[in-house]
Amino acid sequence: MKTGIKTITPADCKRISIEISKNLNKNVSETTIKRLFGFAVAKHNFSKFTITTLSEYVNRESSGNWIPPTTVPMDMSSLNWTTIRTRASRISDFTLRGIKNRSGMPYHMTVSRKFAEHDFDDFLKSKYNFNAFISQPGYGKTILMSHLADKFFTTETGSNKDSTLLFLQASTFINKEHTFISFEDQLKSLLGIHPKENLIGYIDNNYKATKGKFVIFLDGFSDITLKRDLKKQLFESIINFICTLENVETIKMVMSMRSTTWTRFHEMIRHSAYLKSKWFPGNYFNPSEISNVPELTEKEIDMIISKMNHSAMQELSPKLKAQLKFPFHIQLYYQLKEEEPQINYSTNITFHELISRFIQENIYRSNYYTEKILFLKKLIQLTNYGKMSDSVPKDNLISELSAFKNAYMELLSDGILMEEKRFEDFHPREFVRFIHPHIFEYFLFIELLEKFHLQVDFDFFAYIQSAFECSNIRFQLLQWTIRFIVRIGDFKSLKHIFQLGLDQFELNYLILFIAENLKYRSKYSPDTIRLLKEHELHEVIIAELINFDLVDSSYKESITLLADVSDSVEHRSIYIALLTVLDILSLDEDKITARIAELKSFHPTQWVVNPHEATKLIYAKLSNKPVERSQLLIDIQSLNPEFLNHGRAFNTQTGISYLFAILLSSFYGNQEFTVNIVKTIAQIHPYVFSKRSPFSIFMLSIMGVCKAQFAPGQKTDQLENILFNLHQNKTRFKTTQYSFYILKMMQAYQLQTNGNLTQAIQYCEECIQVFKRNQLNMNCLLMYNLLISIYAELNSYTKVNEFKYERLCFMEERKISNQILALTKETKSC
Repeated sequence: MKTGIKTITPADCKRISIEISKNLNKNVSETTIKRLFGFAVAKHNFSKFTITTLSEYVNRESSGNWIPPTTVPMDMSSLNWTTIRTRASRISDFTLRGIKNRSGMPYHMTVSRKFAEHDFDDFLKSKYNFNAFISQPGYGKTILMSHLADKFFTTETGSNKDSTLLFLQASTFINKEHTFISFEDQLKSLLGIHPKENLIGYIDNNYKATKGKFVIFLDGFSDITLKRDLKKQLFESIINFICTLENVETIKMVMSMRSTTWTRFHEMIRHSAYLKSKWFPGNYFNPSEISNVPELTEKEIDMIISKMNHSAMQELSPKLKAQLKFPFHIQLYYQLKEEEPQINYSTNITFHELISRFIQENIYRSNYYTEKILFLKKLIQLTNYGKMSDSVPKDNLISELSAFKNAYMELLSDGILMEEKRFEDFHPREFVRFIHPHIFEYFLFIELLEKFHLQVDFDFFAYIQSAFECSNIRFQLLQWTIRFIVRIGDFKSLKHIFQLGLDQFELNYLILFIAENLKYRSKYSPDTIRLLKEHELHEVIIAELINFDLVDSSYKESITLLADVSDSVEHRSIYIALLTVLDILSLDEDKITARIAELKSFHPTQWVVNPHEATKLIYAKLSNKPVERSQLLIDIQSLNPEFLNHGRAFNTQTGISYLFAILLSSFYGNQEFTVNIVKTIAQIHPYVFSKRSPFSIFMLSIMGVCKAQFAPGQKTDQLENILFNLHQNKTRFKTTQYSFYILKMMQAYQLQTNGNLTQAIQYCEECIQVFKRNQLNMNCLLMYNLLISIYAELNSYTKVNEFKYERLCFMEERKISNQILALTKETKSC
């Protein structure tokens, strides 16, 4: 051999690598030489660059005929290096402009990722040679890298002015004829470095003096997804380039790769301890997810949303904010926001719209979409429609993988599906699953629809309720079903939701979800109101509102939205009356004044207790204004509740009337008045109270808290035990959170009476927290008064003064008149 070595040993490979570099000014790493002679495992074919270089070295006629390496004198290098840096800067600027112009939302609304800044800074200061930002598609890796480029290199305030950035797309290394170009040769060509120049040595010499770095950003591997042979050659060339860096710390390389791409790249380097030692995995690498790019933080979401709309950050619901942690959803949210600026709903409606758009763009509008749908259909079926698991062994999909190879590869590449390895009986086995559970739920819903021949009847709902009884999927499938029904306008099918025996929390949420979907649809479909009337959906929903769950935020929000899409004055009057009850309990005089104006236009004869008159009387008491003579008030104050016996069937409208009567007794009577009213209602509607409905439990709770204040004793203790057992037995009785906290109020009064003051204080504080959150300020003041009374009984006057001051601040903050303070002290009503 030309090196004079007769017997090759692993120790000679480095010398051969150096000889090639000296003679040809081309780099073939020591590791590659070891692979060539069998001293290291070769998991891939040698690149054309490697083979050409070795052939050129071996076939030289004599050392005398070798062309000496082209070297650039140091004084000339420093002169030319300015031009090279300018070229690198120009190429990077061009790449960055393309990224910013292609951004799915205005680039100025995107943010730099703090984790990436810290990772990149650590990487620059380390001895590692290459790094990769790895994640599934849609995590904003390209935007992330562009922000790093701006922050560290391209802006005037960049922290690495002595360094040079070369930002490239992977397609740069593939020409128009789809022929691969050597990584190192292309770098020389782009930078204008002589082909015979030793690239790495040239860069290293120019940066040793400045202590700067030459940083290569490489993005866009997904653009050459289906050119697998070319991508493999590119990987090999990149690996060879990294191998030649060895102890060179001035050259750093950063790539962005999807998880599937990184898996293939890592497969080519995983047997090389040297290459793995040169890889900086970052501080957030998750081997199970094959990702080192975390989701957006809440602070980052706030920054992006505030750039979209300065007022949106305060309005954005916590649920939606949690769903926007996936960066691609932020982009879709921006598109939705452009179409409908007010698309800030409390339920998952916005998220369902985001998921639907994601699927439309990544599956239905993509290549091989028919094959993709068929493959996903088979995948769902093999999970036994989601009842077994959300993943399938890969060997169960052999025939589909063969028939839909390209479709499957795109589903992996686009972040719809992923492969994962698990160990069964100590043997590795590959499984295929959806990356995002919501996409799995969407296609599961589509398959269930087909299974039931697109008939969304009671059997369809009952199947979801029973088949997925112990799974989180059940509630998501119900929401996908509601969305589908509203979109096709088949509102009569929504009635089946209320026959499933859902608990109150689920029922309240789904009513809100229905209301938000109706509101959303009404903006695009003028026939929504007509269809609501035709299918009598308002009557069905109004019947469910009798539970009066006033501490569930979904309850109030759904009523507000339903009032906006009401199809008659009668329906709207019921919704407004319910909202008026909430406003009265908030003690907000401005809101109550506005409600009085709304209620004036409704027909009083349809109500047992006229909401308009009752609200006027309550407002007069709150504002300390004189009260006109009122028969309604006379009936309340004379303890003559017979006026409630109207002889009509019990319904939600009747229940609201009774609630107004109780509120009037709270403001103009006392606890005994309220108890008598509840007893009369029970006498009028014995059937309602006998079956322990949410309404009857609510009424009994009101009676209990009133009796605990003016008539403590054995009968009150018995009522407390009955109510406690009703709330404990949730599988048999439907109770609400509001009834539960009224019971807590009763227990607090009972505990004070029985001398258990410590636990009474605990119950009071718990109630205050809940009532504050739901703006039930009247209930809140009652608990403040009780707390102050308990601490006075304990002779703890420091605490008495502390809570008196806290109560005063609470009232000032909510603009509550001092008149109500005297009233609550006087009546102690519920």
